[in-house]
Amino acid sequence: MAIRILVVHEYTVIQKIAQNYILTEYSDAIVNVFSSTLDAIEELKTIQYDIVLCAMEMYGMDGLAFSEAILQTINKDTNFIIMTSNYDEKNIISLKQMGIKHVLSIPFTQPQLRAFINDMIKPRAKRIFERFIVQDTHVLIPVKGQTLTAQLINIGMNGFLCELTFNKTCNNILESNLLALKFPEAFGNITAHDITVSLMRISVSEWDSKSLPETIRIAYRFVQMPPASKKIIQKAIKISSNELTMAESQALIEILGE
Repeated sequence: MAIRILVVHEYTVIQKIAQNYILTEYSDAIVNVFSSTLDAIEELKTIQYDIVLCAMEMYGMDGLAFSEAILQTINKDTNFIIMTSNYDEKNIISLKQMGIKHVLSIPFTQPQLRAFINDMIKPRAKRIFERFIVQDTHVLIPVKGQTLTAQLINIGMNGFLCELTFNKTCNNILESNLLALKFPEAFGNITAHDITVSLMRISVSEWDSKSLPETIRIAYRFVQMPPASKKIIQKAIKISSNELTMAESQALIEILGE
């Protein structure tokens, strides 16, 4: 059964970062977002969640009041995480004395959020490989004289997941096992070539109005690659594993500076 997570924060950029990180790690998760704690409480009265993340600093009802209000809903035993930019030791001690067990600093990284989720509900007791976000990266898939371009969803040193719009050429995608990964400007606009892969899984992520595939997701496992390509991928993963993207960092700097 898919895990269900609620994210409450007044800034859309924080909502999107959390949602993106969660869906990259747990592609079958259900993630809903709210900008108002008052609206979120109404949701929690009728829908059961596995985890709720809420900002400490919220208009109308702050994170502490929100955590108390949850106790009057069907989610009274749901795992709760406070997100705050005030991450000094005194504040953390104060929050824990008030019954808040889990405090996540803003800004946060994908591994930090993943650690909270895994510790709470252990959705990935057995992982095939660690996965990271490398945003705006494309997978180039040559098929019968054409090149299909897919969007990279996540990647690790053992393989990756990508998504692309379905067309007739996709019917022959099983015939292609030599791909390339094109990384964006933030990673030097460099391409890792001649990557031999093994197709592990294909699934439909969206259907059109006629119940035909609209977008598909493909999981590949790396088989072999030139040393130069391996070095490119290792560097991209290292940068992404513990850092926010440049765009996210700038957005968070602006938010925290307000």
